[in-house]
Amino acid sequence: MRTKNFFYLLLALPLMFVACEKSNGDKVDPPTPDSYDVSLEAKYLLVEYWGDEFTPGVDNYSVIIAENEFQMDLGGGSLSEGSYYCLDLYAPVTEDGELPAGTYTFDTTESCAEWTIDGTVCGLIMVDAEGNFITDEEGVSFSEATLVVEKNRAELTAVIEGKTHYVTFSGKFAKIDSTNEGGDVIRSTTLINDVTIEGDNAMFVAETGAVGAYLFVMENYSDEGAGDGAMFMLEIALEEGSTSISGTYSVEDGTLNIGTYDAYGMWGSWYFDTVDGELGQWYAAIHSGSVTFTQEGDTCAMTLDCSDEEGYSIRATLSGMLVSDSYVPEAFVCTLNR
Repeated sequence: MRTKNFFYLLLALPLMFVACEKSNGDKVDPPTPDSYDVSLEAKYLLVEYWGDEFTPGVDNYSVIIAENEFQMDLGGGSLSEGSYYCLDLYAPVTEDGELPAGTYTFDTTESCAEWTIDGTVCGLIMVDAEGNFITDEEGVSFSEATLVVEKNRAELTAVIEGKTHYVTFSGKFAKIDSTNEGGDVIRSTTLINDVTIEGDNAMFVAETGAVGAYLFVMENYSDEGAGDGAMFMLEIALEEGSTSISGTYSVEDGTLNIGTYDAYGMWGSWYFDTVDGELGQWYAAIHSGSVTFTQEGDTCAMTLDCSDEEGYSIRATLSGMLVSDSYVPEAFVCTLNR
């Protein structure tokens, strides 16, 4: 037996699954009733990849199809008003962890077979405008279901309490890889739109070393500390003996380190959105592009034009106070000299 947090950031619900041998599942056409009791165009689809550690030879995914986007950050999440269709899927093993396109059918035998939806755990959670549960926290179980997955599209037909629900989603799937060694859930990006930031009240904190520097850039800063807004963690390479961070640094020439992560945390260059002093739901690893710093005494200006791995652009024009060789939070320790 194994336990995993099926709803992940939504709810702390431990659900039990058995480790099963791989078996063959036949594809079937999705049901096509003449009319549906509930028709919904979802605005968010989250795929969490679990790999085949507990189901050798068969990959396991948790999928949440949400009526509306819900708040999600690195430490937890909260539900907004709407409906959340939660499913547990089994699919052929892939090298990249991408949810395979195809038709997934309802199975209540816990077979863990390819192309099945585990009918013993899938459910519908509904929340009102005040964030209170309309259903209970475990949701309402499905009695039938078929999920058709295509690239950037999904179509769910499910019977719930005698009513047929037809739910569609079009767009990029949000993704989580829960297979890393430490069990930490970190995604390379949560962006669904381009980001543009401008401001002249930023604070730049620089930790410099022999061959590089870590820049911790906060969009809004006052005597009371950092305010809501963008935050950047940027790792740049410096020429030996440099006394200034002025210059242009790019991923393409190797002077701006891309954002990476492992079981121990985030490294390299990242964009974050902050709310009330905490990391918000939007963040992205820098995957390509460049940044230019202009340092003059205790002031600094930054022009950044980068993209995440999904191709969303992250652009910023910020200026403000520079603090050199100052305390940098432990989470942002420079890795260039490790």
